[in-house]
Amino acid sequence: MSLPEPWWRASQSYVSEILSLFAAAPDRDVFHWRGEAFSGGDLIRSVTETFLALRNRGVGRGDVVAILVAPNSPETLTVRYATHLLGGAVCYLRTTNPGTRATVLPLDHQIQILRETEAVTIYADAEGSERAAELADGSGIPVTRLQHGEGDEAGRADVAGTPDAVSWDPNALAFINFTSGSTGRPKGIRLSGRAWEATVRAWMDVGREYDCASILISTPLSHGVAPMADAVFAMGGALYVHEAFDAEKFVDTVSAEKEISWTFMATNHVFHVLDHLLERGIGDRDALEAAGLSSLKRIVYGGSPAAPARIAQAFRIFGPALAQGYAASECGRITILTPEEHGDPDLAATVGRPFPGAEVTVCNSDSGAQLAVGEIGEVRVRSPQMMDAYNCEPELTARVLRDGWYFTGDIGRLDERGYLTLLGRVAHVVKVGGVKVHPIVLEAEILAHPGVRHAAVYGVQDEDGSDHIHAAIECDPAEVVEVEDIRASIAEKLSPIHVPEKIHVLSELPMNSNGKPDKALLKSQYS
Repeated sequence: MSLPEPWWRASQSYVSEILSLFAAAPDRDVFHWRGEAFSGGDLIRSVTETFLALRNRGVGRGDVVAILVAPNSPETLTVRYATHLLGGAVCYLRTTNPGTRATVLPLDHQIQILRETEAVTIYADAEGSERAAELADGSGIPVTRLQHGEGDEAGRADVAGTPDAVSWDPNALAFINFTSGSTGRPKGIRLSGRAWEATVRAWMDVGREYDCASILISTPLSHGVAPMADAVFAMGGALYVHEAFDAEKFVDTVSAEKEISWTFMATNHVFHVLDHLLERGIGDRDALEAAGLSSLKRIVYGGSPAAPARIAQAFRIFGPALAQGYAASECGRITILTPEEHGDPDLAATVGRPFPGAEVTVCNSDSGAQLAVGEIGEVRVRSPQMMDAYNCEPELTARVLRDGWYFTGDIGRLDERGYLTLLGRVAHVVKVGGVKVHPIVLEAEILAHPGVRHAAVYGVQDEDGSDHIHAAIECDPAEVVEVEDIRASIAEKLSPIHVPEKIHVLSELPMNSNGKPDKALLKSQYS
């Protein structure tokens, strides 16, 4: 198939900008995955074929396409591009709020997503074809699948016709991002094209400020890093993509590919890389340069609080390369602590100042009244990256979106220079692997187990600042309670990530003066 004319320009969107850059240098490799390099021309062909297949399936303005493809494959992006050129929106079916784990969603969760988004088709690649067939049987939604010489014609998409992109409507739905809520069930976040492009433009500003080009990505392209990948393409850079994070592979790739200048990773991934470098004897910037890793100019990290001592250790090795991002799926990037600011020990406990285009205040969580500098309250944000609403949840939307502000549920304070310090969660949420776990939900599940009298769930932070779920239980002496049965029940009814790492069985659960489990004492004695 020869390269098409620039049929995508009618879109006048971020996608048309990216494809035009690809067309200007079609032989340049722009996507590296599973040992293969894909050129700009390859991605244009993929977008074109997918556009035709989806259009022939009947996808048009306002339609939602559910995507089920191999982790971080080029199609994670090209199917989205094709759908946006048709005026549609996308959701992803593999994971929700993935954090550090890359497990596939349960079948019933995927079917729930399909029904709640009213998706018109499931786009699947070869790796997702078997699950896609199960989903089609369970939901009645047809599968669109491109096959390349596999011989099996079942479900093969027709790619006949001439592509003709529709104009981009920035106010229309572009993306429904599903994140695991307190019960482990997916919760959809509706983003408009305007919000998506605002995030892309903001990342372009950051990239240009620090002269960043090609990026190494090892978190899912179906989630928060996706606009960052688009920004890299829009700046003429390339993507080096891993299916999942691996510290050794990360270091080896940066060393081998000299053009990689920035990356995004979870906070605990930074510490894994740091530990791996120290194991190799790389303990300062001179050793880093000798190992061929000096091309890495920016390491953007976030997702959970960072231990200041560990960040200081990383700063000694990487120098002014670390940039901490505080964000929420509902409103995009909130603050950023720049590389230069990481060298200031007085700022180590903060998450920086507002991200480009974002306004941040601290308020009374009930009244919404703005608080003075230094006062502690709920963090709220106003940003062009803001969601439109939660999918199918108007009451929840009304609680968190008020007068154009998003109430984050995070507790913090602002100093006189505008730096934000986070102090916890309004609802005492434990965040594990990027997933928010509400202790009260988990406690209810444990208490439902026969023989359990009292239960307390709490978070324990390790030396890297990562949260881990612990539980303490008091049982009826006359009952035989198997801890593994409790674990299995939690995994089945909530999710595997909700399972406490440790369940402490106590003869008597300590209580505070209010008659509630003394979690402060439990944290100090059982962690």
